[in-house]
Amino acid sequence: MGAGKSSIINTILGSDMTSAVNRVGGKALENTVEIKGKTYLLHDTVGLGEHSGMNGAEIVGKIYRLLTHLSDNGGVNLLIFVVRRNTPFETMRKYYSLLHRGLCDSKVPIVIVVTGFESVRPNGDPWWTKNEGSLTEAGMSFDGHACVRTPKEGKTNTGHCHDENLVKESVGVLRELVVRCCMLTGWENVRYPYPRSLNLQNSLKNLSL
Repeated sequence: MGAGKSSIINTILGSDMTSAVNRVGGKALENTVEIKGKTYLLHDTVGLGEHSGMNGAEIVGKIYRLLTHLSDNGGVNLLIFVVRRNTPFETMRKYYSLLHRGLCDSKVPIVIVVTGFESVRPNGDPWWTKNEGSLTEAGMSFDGHACVRTPKEGKTNTGHCHDENLVKESVGVLRELVVRCCMLTGWENVRYPYPRSLNLQNSLKNLSL
């Protein structure tokens, strides 16, 4: 909750086109952006742990239905795992396991985007260097990473960021991450009511949703 998924999409788009308010009912928003001559479709969904008026099974069900829809319409090309820099590792591990391993069978590239760097240049904080080994030990492997600042971070009381250049740098970092890690051919095997390898009820029992 509050990791900054909408803000990350806004940053990639370069505009404020998504709204967290519109996601309260669980509706996934989609936006298109052209990067280096290719068009990418970005989906903003409710997040695990959000107080949206839905229980855990409902939230996971909505994400699963989005994945099956994408699976039937060209496939899933990339997962962007958005967390704040102070998110507990155990929380990250549970969500990673459910979404990447459980729903996507570890077949879709996944990148981690860490927010909460209000006064730091994109990727200028040693967070990744300090935590990469612990993430790997916890069973979380990523195809790419970025530590960024989004437009809504570090605003003054007038609503403006202290340094817009840091946000602009984050735009470049995030777009490069998408281009580099997005599969050319989407994964199209989200088929079963829930993947056979995933015991959904047991997984949800251990999640703070």
